[in-house]
Amino acid sequence: MKSITFTNNMSSDLMQWMEQYSSREKLTRRAVIEAALTEFRNGVRRKEYAESFKKASLDSEIKNMAEDGLGDYFKQLAYLEQ
Repeated sequence: MKSITFTNNMSSDLMQWMEQYSSREKLTRRAVIEAALTEFRNGVRRKEYAESFKKASLDSEIKNMAEDGLGDYFKQLAYLEQ
């Protein structure tokens, strides 16, 4: 994947923490920022996935499909309704 350059401002205490952490862990600041953004993106995706399951649990067609043979899926949807 091609790298891009961007400029950003952040609080001095956050920058100081990142400098100390990256030095202690022998990581570049870029690696620290990429790891943090990757974890944030994964959290957002997990939240979106959970929300889609909750929405599906309210859909009667999905429930009918689950009752017709997708037993494990139905159990997950039923659990989300609680």
